[in-house]
Amino acid sequence: MLFAPHGRQALLFGAFVASRDTPPITTVSDIAVIELYTDLATKGRLLVGPYSRFGWHHPGPMYFYLQAPMYALSGHKAAALYAGALTINLGALILLTLAIARENRGWLLVLVPAAAVVFAWRSPRFLASPWTAHVAVLPLASFVALCAATASRRPTLLPLTLAVGSFVAQTHLEFAPVVGTLSAATIAALLAAHTEHNQSIKPTLAAAASLCVLLWLFPIGEALSHAGGNVAALWHFFVAEGRQAHTFREAVTAWSYGLSGVFRTDFTLPWGGHFVPGSSWWVVACSLIGVLLLPVIALTDLKAGRRFEACLAIAAFVACGSGLWTLTRVRDDILDHEIFWLSAFGPINAAIIGAAVLRALGARRTGWKWGSRPAVAGAILTVFLGAAIGLRDLQNFATYELTRLDRRRIVAAYSSIHDYLRDRGIRKPLIEIDEAVWSQAAGVLVKLQRDRTAFALPADALPLFTDSFAANGVEDAQISIASRVRHRQLMTRPDNTVVFESDPVYIDAIRAARAQVR
Repeated sequence: MLFAPHGRQALLFGAFVASRDTPPITTVSDIAVIELYTDLATKGRLLVGPYSRFGWHHPGPMYFYLQAPMYALSGHKAAALYAGALTINLGALILLTLAIARENRGWLLVLVPAAAVVFAWRSPRFLASPWTAHVAVLPLASFVALCAATASRRPTLLPLTLAVGSFVAQTHLEFAPVVGTLSAATIAALLAAHTEHNQSIKPTLAAAASLCVLLWLFPIGEALSHAGGNVAALWHFFVAEGRQAHTFREAVTAWSYGLSGVFRTDFTLPWGGHFVPGSSWWVVACSLIGVLLLPVIALTDLKAGRRFEACLAIAAFVACGSGLWTLTRVRDDILDHEIFWLSAFGPINAAIIGAAVLRALGARRTGWKWGSRPAVAGAILTVFLGAAIGLRDLQNFATYELTRLDRRRIVAAYSSIHDYLRDRGIRKPLIEIDEAVWSQAAGVLVKLQRDRTAFALPADALPLFTDSFAANGVEDAQISIASRVRHRQLMTRPDNTVVFESDPVYIDAIRAARAQVR
């Protein structure tokens, strides 16, 4: 085997040790919400996936349940989230390499993993980022390679392929069209191949279907127990109200900007901001040429009997094509993280094209072929290089989080609330959150959740923080985590208590007689 099982176990153990030894990290904003969701997953209380800016959730919570064991074993340290993300990404890189190694031990085995590592190198801190828009990108690349290997008459890989696809689709809805299209095409290719040879793959299909049902139990259960729940919300948003939100020209511009990512000097790791794509015609032209070359390569490989190589080129083509269609459905502005995953396929497409060119040159001009041993050695070195980049990213993330300027403010705000609840004998407050300071408030809620302080949230905060924090009428105080403007309004209330003041975060409280659930 290319990588021994004990090597992968050592990777997991190393990440766990790193998370245990890192000083306490105070999370804020989206990462704090991810930590809160992961903590709920350790208790089996999480039924939905990551939240969306549109009010619904991504399809499922599989990512948080994968993070939960390491998070719990680390003593509920936030550093475990970064170590867990690194483990997932390096595991995806290994899967990508193994999927290719089973079918091709030539140029593809070196160039495609190397392309993934170049992408990671060009995206500082990416490999250790627990943000859901980042953590599913390399697993998507490994899913594409697994689809190609499975379609190359490897039906035993189907359960693993669909498991990886389920993780990707549950973690970020944008990837669902790619996963759905490639899964259907892979199963169709398997059925056609085995029908042609009078072989049955029913046991494999049954095993894969059973595994998928198991992996999707939480979304199914949430839909059944909440009158459609998040599934109904997704249907309403994308089907009942579905419409093309961007023109094809706008989508092509953003799509090409994403595909060219690692080749541009302005490429950075995105965090949900707006972007203004360049208008250079060559970016669109090169992206289109690179993608349109893939089916040409696939046809050439099919004629030469190279089934896996053809399937990989077609799978990459379908992934890019699905991504283009998806961008026409994005509501409002297209954000930088919504095209980020395409930046991984830019170099991967180039690697597939480069391998085809080198293969043709070697066979036609010199008769020389890349031997399997050098290819395997190159692949192993590439994975180790990826691990080194990942460890660098983990260290950089830890250093950055430990030096955040708002870390002390969040810790102080949490301590003030904790002391107020203890001194007043309050058992369960209702915590109101001002939208202007929700980022810091999320960090405070994580700390309250970690020390097992019971609290509830108003109805308008539940789409973000889940129904696990819904009020039930026993709340005996109202605490407001507010901005300066809201704080001034709250100070006019009779019996208002100022618990904490440190601009931009202010905390006010009032006892149950005046607390109201909004």
